[in-house]
Amino acid sequence: MPKSRPLTLVVGIAFLTSLAGCGNNDTGSDAATYSVKAGDDTCDVEQTEFAAGDVVFDVENTGSDVTEVYVYGQEGDDFSKIMGEIENVGPGTAQDFTVSLTPGDYQVACKPGMVGDGIRTDITVTGDDSSSSEESDGLYDRELEFAITESGSVSLPDEGLTAVPGEKVEFKLENDGPDEYYLELLDPEGNEVAEGEAAGGSEAEFIAELGSAGDYTLKFYADGAEEDATSHTLSVTATE
Repeated sequence: MPKSRPLTLVVGIAFLTSLAGCGNNDTGSDAATYSVKAGDDTCDVEQTEFAAGDVVFDVENTGSDVTEVYVYGQEGDDFSKIMGEIENVGPGTAQDFTVSLTPGDYQVACKPGMVGDGIRTDITVTGDDSSSSEESDGLYDRELEFAITESGSVSLPDEGLTAVPGEKVEFKLENDGPDEYYLELLDPEGNEVAEGEAAGGSEAEFIAELGSAGDYTLKFYADGAEEDATSHTLSVTATE
């Protein structure tokens, strides 16, 4: 049976806590801290204009369900590039995370239940980006986008399913069908690397580092129907 966790960022069997913006990330800088109150149907950010550089978001879960908060940058017309996130913030608890941001427009997304596109708040970053402690290029090298059609078939990326060892890839699943769907990534030995869960009509994403060469497996299946999963191979090959 599918696991209850809707979105996990994993490298091998370890969380991606070493990446910028994940978890309680202390950069050692004098970054200012701003509160985010994440409720069942609200996402209240203390302010919406920030100076470029490191920003600490202190997330308080004021709702009744576990939540997660993302900061998204722009990709084309959409806000879908993950700049930083914190997961598994339980009701009545608080956690913080640090994001390094250059001037531009972003969105803060609170996701009650850790599913869906989230309740979003627009923010703007201005000023000189020279104070940023690291490049604000997000947490991954590139993305692979998949879709579940209304009929339940899987649409694959146009660029094909290839990668190189050590590459950090964001896997995005857009579910256009009515049923909840899972995307599971398995390493060449068949061990689970990461998993994303998208309710009907919503999206899910996770980031995974492809640590070694070999054939990885991508499994797509509806809730309760793992035995009918559709599988595709992601070939990870070292370049000469």
